[in-house]
Parts: sequence; C-alpha cells; structure tokens
Amino acid sequence: MSAMANESFKEDREMRQEHHSGPLKYVIIWGALMALTVLTVWTGSMEIKRGALALALVIASVKGALVALYFMHLAEHQGASRIVFATSMLFVALLLVFTLFDIGTRFRPALPSYSTPEEWPVSTPGQSGRYGGGLKAPGTNPK
Repeated sequence: MSAMANESFKEDREMRQEHHSGPLKYVIIWGALMALTVLTVWTGSMEIKRGALALALVIASVKGALVALYFMHLAEHQGASRIVFATSMLFVALLLVFTLFDIGTRFRPALPSYSTPEEWPVSTPGQSGRYGGGLKAPGTNPK
C-alpha cells in the first residue's frame, strides 16, 4: 500500500512541475490524425479484397494510441500509467488478432461464378419475372 501511495505522490508532484512543449506538438499530432483519417476514407473507397478490415483496425488503433498518448498526456506520465497503457494496447492487439484469425478461417458463402451479389443475374433466358421462375407482380400471374 505504501508503494502505491508513494507512486501517487510522485505522479502528483510531476504533474505540477510538468512543462508543456507548446502548441506545435499538438498541431503535428492533429495533422497526423487528419492524414490517418484521409487514409481511412481513401482505403475505404477502394475495392480491397483481402485485409481491408485489418487495415482499418490498424489505422483506428494508431489513431487511438496517438490520442491517448498526446491529448490525454500519457506520454508524459511515468510508472503505473505507462504499464496500464501498454497492457491495454497489448489486449487490444490480441483482441484484433484473434478476431481477424476467426474471420479469416470461416467459410465463404457459396457464390455463383459472379464475384459480387450486384453482378448476379436477375433472370436467365427462358425465365421471366423479377426473380426468375415465372414470378410476376402480384395479381398478374395467370390462374
């Protein structure tokens, strides 16, 4: 208990003596966050077949780490705060890795020879109606 109290007093003293380096650091971090946001939007509009989710999660994790380290001042803290931050980042990485492994090992649904549902034919020759098989709008089918 005494060690925790000493750590708390030490951190409190360091927080009072803390000198911020000025607005330039925050402008640079803000610019990095904006660049990562543009990268997220750009990669989101691309047709990436594999790894799109992993890329988006990595970009989001980097952005979250930048916010926590610089805007929440965790980069300037010592001791327990760094351990908690490092441990939380480790668990975020483990969660992402295990989730991506799980998604990557699932079977893909059986699709016809077309690559996306938008390319699936609505009807084939010899069939009529919206979904094929001779189905037409309600009330127009012959009895």
